[in-house]
Amino acid sequence: MSLKILFLDELKGFYKSKVMIILWVGMPLLSLLFHYIVPDTEGIPISSIVAIIFSSIGGMLASAMLSTSIASEKIRHVYDLFLIRPVRRTNILLAKFFAVYLCLIIATGISLVVGLIIDQLTIGTLPEYVIDQTIESLSISLAAMAISCSIGIFFGVMVSSVPVAAILSVYLGNQLSAISILPTLLIDFIDPIIYSLLLGSIVPAIILIISITIFARKQF
Repeated sequence: MSLKILFLDELKGFYKSKVMIILWVGMPLLSLLFHYIVPDTEGIPISSIVAIIFSSIGGMLASAMLSTSIASEKIRHVYDLFLIRPVRRTNILLAKFFAVYLCLIIATGISLVVGLIIDQLTIGTLPEYVIDQTIESLSISLAAMAISCSIGIFFGVMVSSVPVAAILSVYLGNQLSAISILPTLLIDFIDPIIYSLLLGSIVPAIILIISITIFARKQF
């Protein structure tokens, strides 16, 4: 079975899940409510704040969803079907990762659009610094979410208990994804966009390679 078919199948399952529906609807609403709950953001664009919040909440939920999905499928012996219908194990993990990550990107995009509309209404014509901060926040968010998703894959492969997989992926996923944010806040000379894009590509790739290697050697 090709990666494309698996990806579309996983995408169909994930975007209909309650977690994704909450993210797609809840986060844009949070963007709107945040403007009224915290009207004074001290010059920080709503869109930037929304992007950072979303990377934390979205990454955490996606990590838990991926880890529990894989752990649950192992418990239910779903992968025994390999004996009947050969499927590349690499494709299974990659399909899950990209399906969830795409859903997160769409949800983030919706939330950012709402945030930018709010900024437009409150600030007027958006100054250049608002656009720059939004792009920086978006790059940081994408990196953090990619790391969280790869961590979810890793613990789903490593752990057979669904609750344990969820706890580990949520806790450690958040901790590791923070590395894409902290240096950009603490070190002035680091370009946040370049740093986030590099880290958001390299770290998930390494974690996915490790996960795929372990998954390929497991006996089902």
